[in-house]
Amino acid sequence: MLFDWFRKKKKNGQTESEANDTVPAGDGNLEQDKAVTDEFARQPVKVEKGKVNINNATERVEYLQRLFEGIQDAKRQCADIKFEYGQVTSYLKDIQLLDQAPEEEKATIILSARRIVELQKEREYLQSQRYEMTDAQRRSMENFEPQVNKDIQKLREYEDYQMKIKNDLRQLSSEKNLLLADKQDIIDRQGILKSIGKILMVILIAFGTMMLALRFCFKVDITVPFIATAAFAFVIMAIILNEARKNRIDMVITEKKCNRAIFLSNRVKLKYFNNVRTLDYMMQKYHVRNAAELEYVFGQYRRAKREWERQRESSIQLNESNQVLIGELKRLGVKDTEIWFTQAGALIDSKEMVEVRHDLNVRRQKLREQLDYNTGIVEECMEEIGRIRDADPEYAKEVKTILSNFPRA
Repeated sequence: MLFDWFRKKKKNGQTESEANDTVPAGDGNLEQDKAVTDEFARQPVKVEKGKVNINNATERVEYLQRLFEGIQDAKRQCADIKFEYGQVTSYLKDIQLLDQAPEEEKATIILSARRIVELQKEREYLQSQRYEMTDAQRRSMENFEPQVNKDIQKLREYEDYQMKIKNDLRQLSSEKNLLLADKQDIIDRQGILKSIGKILMVILIAFGTMMLALRFCFKVDITVPFIATAAFAFVIMAIILNEARKNRIDMVITEKKCNRAIFLSNRVKLKYFNNVRTLDYMMQKYHVRNAAELEYVFGQYRRAKREWERQRESSIQLNESNQVLIGELKRLGVKDTEIWFTQAGALIDSKEMVEVRHDLNVRRQKLREQLDYNTGIVEECMEEIGRIRDADPEYAKEVKTILSNFPRA
């Protein structure tokens, strides 16, 4: 910047004693630096003129070049400021035209503006809505929307069937365990019968041996005891054989029942496996955990879809209302018509219009101050150049030469 050039030159032109008097920047100068910054913010920066020896050709030429560069920068700033100033002035003229518009046209403008404000509020409300579904769920709803209702019903049926299959599996498992317990009970009874038979055989052999010993050793008549023992043994053996036969029959029946239970259990397990895989597929298809969640997500999607449609309709109506507003503003001679789309509230609320006008006036005042400041910079630089040019004819030639190297702003 021009101020930096002046300060740089002044620093280079300091004498050794001035340099020794300079206080180095440090933590102790933070408050002073802040005070200077605040002072710059409150009022325009004054241009400091460097200490230049104009009799020194090198210093003189460099100084003139910096002055011309400062003039160019200030003029560019003035051009930008004038353009912005013209825009602000144009806005204020447009407001004046709106204030002076005929009542009929003003009523049409207010009606269009009110419609725009209402549509903007509705669009903001719709855009602020949040729906409890993930992006993956939304894509699934979009891809399979026609069949979602059927799939919800199917998923419910599969879940109900799943519960029935689980109950059947529990019942079959209980039945199979009971049959296995019965089978083990038959095996235990059969083992008991074998043990009884062996014990009875041992007793009969011992009893027979004893009777034979009595018969041959003591000449005792054993006919009646022998017949009684034989009859008792026959009855016991008959009972044992009958129980063994019953056990064999029960074992055959139990084996058949057990095999049937295993067969049914395998069938149910197969159905369970296929049903689980179907459930997993459908839940993965829609990225849900059950039919209730699928129904809820689909409800969220339908609600969102209705509101998305309202957003599209609102955008169309908003564009139509904006075109009507622009057309009415153009008839009045308003130049900047598009800006009133975002400031439609000011067209229906006089207080808001006052705030807009006040803001524009403040902006214009600040631009005027900035323009005056940069114009002053140009004048000061021109005065300094004129002073050097008038000091010597040779300096005037240098000024002319340097000026020819700078483009006209």
